[in-house]
Amino acid sequence: MIVDPRTLIAEAQALGLFQPHGAFEVHCSHCHARLDSRGDCATCGLIGRPASELERRAQTDPDGTSNLLRAAIEKRKNFKPVGAREGKSPER
Repeated sequence: MIVDPRTLIAEAQALGLFQPHGAFEVHCSHCHARLDSRGDCATCGLIGRPASELERRAQTDPDGTSNLLRAAIEKRKNFKPVGAREGKSPER
């Protein structure tokens, strides 16, 4: 299933995935995990580059850009912060 990269970019922006980092930053501002060499977070899906860069990339590599965005969106949707109180009884 091929999805238009612009649609995925809009969804990623709605989830707040685009947060460009400085070159000196090594930890994610969202989950505090270590960033990869591109400034992306493998834990929560944060993309450490501006959306405009991915829009330019989508013009030459729409499939690769769509795959990157789809993976980041799935990571964010599946991300559960450490210490979240999911499934615990309210009696505690």
